[in-house]
Amino acid sequence: MSLLLRKYQQQLAERPLRTFALQSGCILTLGDIIAQQFIEKKGLENHDIARSLRTTAYGLCIGGPVIGTWFGFVNRVVTIKSKVGAAFARLALDQIFFTPTILAMYMGCVSVLEGRNFAQIQNKFRNSYLDGLSTAYHFWPFANMFVFAVVPMQFRPLINSGFGVGWNTYLSYLNQQSLKQPNLEASDIPSAL
Repeated sequence: MSLLLRKYQQQLAERPLRTFALQSGCILTLGDIIAQQFIEKKGLENHDIARSLRTTAYGLCIGGPVIGTWFGFVNRVVTIKSKVGAAFARLALDQIFFTPTILAMYMGCVSVLEGRNFAQIQNKFRNSYLDGLSTAYHFWPFANMFVFAVVPMQFRPLINSGFGVGWNTYLSYLNQQSLKQPNLEASDIPSAL
């Protein structure tokens, strides 16, 4: 196992954005698969491969690089010597600025990949954004406090991604539920991917 961790650290040091992108793409895809198979109980024959590919594309191109860059930024900006004080400062920055932004990016980007028009995207935000943000504020402060306070800097994105499996399962499910909201039926969504 230590060889695998050393290779991960090496890739993180040499190719951080690529590592974050691949990590996020895998974690988001796993979350979507769990949502489809274990929450929605679609079965393998009804698995929406295009939906999984959209999720993967978001993780590879946007989610991973943005989250990885954010972790680096927060660690550079917060220079408080106290480990606990630094963890609380990083958590505050994360919850105030990053959580609402990354949720909006996810919902908007996935909507674009789904082929939704502007009115459909607005409706999705009206119906789902605040629920998603409320759930994020019930989940991420605890996960991130652990990550910021206990986990060494080089492993924070990896451990955070572990928590992300559950979160991304929820996001995939939330996104799918938004298709069932009034004024936004699945048949109104053009097929993309």
